[in-house]
Amino acid sequence: MLFGVALSASSTQVPTVVLDNCVLKQNPQNRMVEVTYELTGDTPVYVTLDITTNGVPIPMPEAVWGDITTKQFLKAVEPDDLAPKKIYWLAKQDWPNNLTTNARAKVTAWFTNDPPVSLMSYLVVDLSGGPSAGIYPVRYASMLPESGNTHKTTELWMRHIPAGTFMMGSPVGEYGFNTDPAKAAETQHQVTLTQDFYIGVFEVTQQQYELVMGVNPASNKGGLAQPVENVAYDTIRGSQSWPASDDVGLNSFMGRLRARTSLKFDLPTEAQWEYACRAGTTGALNNGQELTHLISCIHLNEVACYRRGGANNAHTVVGSYLPNAWGLYDMHGSVWEWCLDWFIKDLGDGSVTDPKGSETPFENRRMYRGGCYNNDAAQCRSAGERLGYGSQNAHATLGFRAAIQPPPGGGGQ
Repeated sequence: MLFGVALSASSTQVPTVVLDNCVLKQNPQNRMVEVTYELTGDTPVYVTLDITTNGVPIPMPEAVWGDITTKQFLKAVEPDDLAPKKIYWLAKQDWPNNLTTNARAKVTAWFTNDPPVSLMSYLVVDLSGGPSAGIYPVRYASMLPESGNTHKTTELWMRHIPAGTFMMGSPVGEYGFNTDPAKAAETQHQVTLTQDFYIGVFEVTQQQYELVMGVNPASNKGGLAQPVENVAYDTIRGSQSWPASDDVGLNSFMGRLRARTSLKFDLPTEAQWEYACRAGTTGALNNGQELTHLISCIHLNEVACYRRGGANNAHTVVGSYLPNAWGLYDMHGSVWEWCLDWFIKDLGDGSVTDPKGSETPFENRRMYRGGCYNNDAAQCRSAGERLGYGSQNAHATLGFRAAIQPPPGGGGQ
């Protein structure tokens, strides 16, 4: 019951680390698994464990401790020439109803500046160099800062979103369901997204936008950590014709981010946007609740800046309300958010995979989603109002959230 050993390293790396002699043992009485390995070298590394039992993979087991790195405890393991490292896995907890008589362990060491996506929930872009910077440094992190404001102003925090399948749109019986034939439909249908992607933890803020573009176009100024709005789709990514091409304008917001990070920054597709908004929920709101009222809802109050039955002429600092299960803020309300797709009135009820929206422009209008600070509760639902606006136009209630699209044939960034 031996092994699988790997080391993630680049030929340009100066440090030397060797991982060797990986051995798996299990106590048959309590099903406790002990994995030992040797780690020598001159720099600490992140260490991950993958288990395969009876041919079935259990990537990144959760009931583990010892000389291992986890999302919950992001520690680097120090090399030791004298003693083997030990990882303990409580198989009974992660694999309660299955045998582990033919188990294999794969221990992987990762340099800390090149961690696996599975370990790091966040990708962080440092924008502090401003609009004249040649490069925006990129790093990874396991959790948001507990204090300060840099993650809303001088840094752009992107959340890793796993591939998956969900029901897009809303059921006919959902409270607030759009029945107006003059408006775009919320027809429920199954969507499968086959590739991981990243999406902004927050809407792009006024200082973040200014650090990239050198200007702040927002109509409602007054806070560097408030969402930028009054910015056109064509300014964000250029007038290139998605989905015929995924190119962006060199001097657009996304074009500048691509050039300075070598990452494929763009807007999210409409399907990606709703998948990220829902974060596994199936009802009206991404906190797992339903509307209590079409205009003002006590459950929406927890997660959104919206009208609440009276005039509300301004947005607030991003992240002022509770996030969804994936740690994304302000998916309901705040400002409407541009999506990649051309506007289409009805997406239909057929199952689709990796949809890119309509192939045909409709009045040069692009989709936007999510509701805004001056909308009623019903407009801010996860399936919400599906609206379109001219790609050259801007509005005080319309902003955006950045995404990093997977490279062709890739599974993520």
